[in-house]
Amino acid sequence: MMPWLLPLLLVLLGGPRAVQPAPPTCYSRMLSLSREITGDFQSLQASEPSEPCVRYLPRLYLDIHNYCVLAKLRDFVASPQCWKVARVDALKDKVRKLYTIMNSFCRRDLVFLSDDCNALEYPIPVTTVLPDRQG
Repeated sequence: MMPWLLPLLLVLLGGPRAVQPAPPTCYSRMLSLSREITGDFQSLQASEPSEPCVRYLPRLYLDIHNYCVLAKLRDFVASPQCWKVARVDALKDKVRKLYTIMNSFCRRDLVFLSDDCNALEYPIPVTTVLPDRQG
């Protein structure tokens, strides 16, 4: 064995590593984009009371594990309401992007756990129950 090989290996393996984050997977990209869209929609509803058309947009709670989400995305993009409101146009662009990702690029990665369309209309709120402290 060459005498310089061991110190070289120690320097290469023991030195500070440049950590490269893993690239997003199809699933992680769909999940983060769906959460971003849901948050943007809720923000839009809260901040645009002057635009009456926002009230008539289809609800946009997204669960990428529900088969009905694809129809929900199509309906939202096709809705004629608010076609001149910039924030709604930007949101529709994100929705269109998610639909394309789900229906084309990541189609094989999708696993639908439900086909309950009502769950997308009336989502069950997530509540946190704190443990009862008994002393």
